[in-house]
Parts: sequence; C-alpha cells; structure tokens
Amino acid sequence: MQFVCINCFADKELRGFILSQGNIGNCDCCESNEVVTIPLVELLDFFKELFDNFQLKHQGKSILSLIQENWSLFSNLDCGNKILNDTLEKIGSTISNSNELVDFSDEILENVNYWFELKEKLKSERRYFTDIEVFTEDLGWDSFFESKVAIKKEDVFYRARLHQNADEDIYPLDKMSCPPAKYATAGRANPIGIPYLYLSDNEETILYEIRASYLDEVSVATFSKDETIEDDIIISDFTETPTLYHPNAVNKRIKSTLLKQLISRDLSKPMRRYDSELDYIPTQFICEFIKVFTNVHGIKFRSSLHDIGNNLVIFNLNIMKCTSVKRVQISKVNIRSRNL
Repeated sequence: MQFVCINCFADKELRGFILSQGNIGNCDCCESNEVVTIPLVELLDFFKELFDNFQLKHQGKSILSLIQENWSLFSNLDCGNKILNDTLEKIGSTISNSNELVDFSDEILENVNYWFELKEKLKSERRYFTDIEVFTEDLGWDSFFESKVAIKKEDVFYRARLHQNADEDIYPLDKMSCPPAKYATAGRANPIGIPYLYLSDNEETILYEIRASYLDEVSVATFSKDETIEDDIIISDFTETPTLYHPNAVNKRIKSTLLKQLISRDLSKPMRRYDSELDYIPTQFICEFIKVFTNVHGIKFRSSLHDIGNNLVIFNLNIMKCTSVKRVQISKVNIRSRNL
C-alpha cells in the first residue's frame, strides 16, 4: 500500500495533517478517487510511536479494538485492518497483525491505575498532605487535562429542585442556585462547606440527575453566563472525542484519555442510599487538583443517568446567572434492571 487518504481516518488532527500535507490522488486503502492522499510512509513514525505503547497479552484485546474503542482513529474497521497490518509489517513490530491480542504497556497501566491506589489512600490513609509532586513530576497528570471549552453567552444550562409538597409554589430565582457555604453538603465534586454549582446542558437530563419520580413536581431553572462577566469561562472538557495523532506525544494522549475515562466515570456515578460520603473524597480531590493546576472554572462530564446530556460543575458561583424558572410535573419514568 503506497497512498492513504483523508477518508481512511476519523481522527480530526490526523485528517488535518493529511489535508495540509497531502495531494489530490487515488487511495490504495479505501479506493477513493480524486481525494487528498499522503504516502503511508510519512505516517510510519507516528505508527511506530503508537505501537510502542502496547504489549502482547493473552488476555487482552486486538490492537485495532483498543484503538477504535478509545479514539476511533480509523473511519472504519476495514481501513484500520489494512493500515495497521501494512504498517506493522513495514515497521517490524513484535505485534504481528491487527487482530493479535495486546494491552497497553506496563508504564501506561501503572500511571493510569494509580487512580485506584490514590482513591484508597485518600479515603483511608491521608487526604490533606498528599504528595502533589507525585501527580505533577512523576505521573505528569497536571498536563493531562488540556482539552477545554468556553461557555458562550448564548449557552443555556439547567438546574432543578424537587418540591417537597404538592402544589408548592415555584422556587424563586435566588433559591435555584446552590446553598450557602454553611449549608453545603458534600457532593461528587465539592467538599462539605464549599458549594459548587451543578448544572446540565439538557433539560431532561437534569430531571434524571435529581432522581425525580412519577408525578413529582419540580422547579427547573435556566442558567447562562452572567452578562457582567467579560472574561472567558473556561471548562475542562471530559466529553470531547479524544484525538490520538500527535507527533512525540502519543504516550501522553493515551494516558490522558484512559485517566479521564476513569475520573469521568466516578464523577458521574450516582450516589446510592447506602454509600458513604467517603466515596466522594477522591473526586473532590481531583476536582481541586484540576481547578488549581489548569486554572479552569469548572468541569464538563457525561451523565451516567441520561446519556443524551452532559453535566457541568462550576467552581465560582458568581459567573453564572439564573435567568428563569418554571414548574413541571414528571409524567413518565422508565426503569430498567440487570442481573447481578
């Protein structure tokens, strides 16, 4: 295979590289004609760097599966198989083909899986004098949260409060934000006594997040960026489609994606009635870490209760403004179960 084209890949940065460096021609991989192509040899350094982050593992997955599940590097599996097999042969990797079972390297697994060790240390050993140097100098976690989005003035977010009694009056605007510090209970992101503003970008999602039940009455508020705030409101984005292509930084991108997946899963995990507030401590710690080392105003992550929407946690309450409130009644609830 001599030429590959922009249509062979889904990774936006790799597509951008091909678009800037390629020429119009015919693709030997997907057989597209008159499309921007690039010699496959020009991507060999990237693929060699990529393959160095995997190891053969009998209990693993195919390298193609791991790449596509986490980054969707290729536009389809057929292109992925062809390109991986061709590059593996050209480079001479210990991995023989795209379907051979592999796992990430021990160095990557040790870095990312430190999250599990950290959670236990924070809950049962110490939480106020943790060695920050471990995360910054040894693990490099302070550079793993570079994906950010800005909240625009036209963006609308939602927050909801359950009514405690039937026909209760709608909550006023000033009661739809988070409670004062002295009443702030611990949450997934905020420690007790430090209020953060929890929002969703989808109105239906916020009803799932507050565990609304059939016939419950709810006040639903809309929030927007306070018009008096001139500076950009920057949010650390855990919902982006991660890119894998980056010369000399593939290892870092792999670690960043895998770590953020673990953290996002814990941030969005619903708290069960019999769980302990100690389970909040690790995500409270990592939110504080991100707040300090990336200088962002909040975090955006996926909802585990309603996959259509995303949740936001805003650190500074004064940058968002409640603009309206309405009262709704829950008309339908869908409950599903699974065997344990």
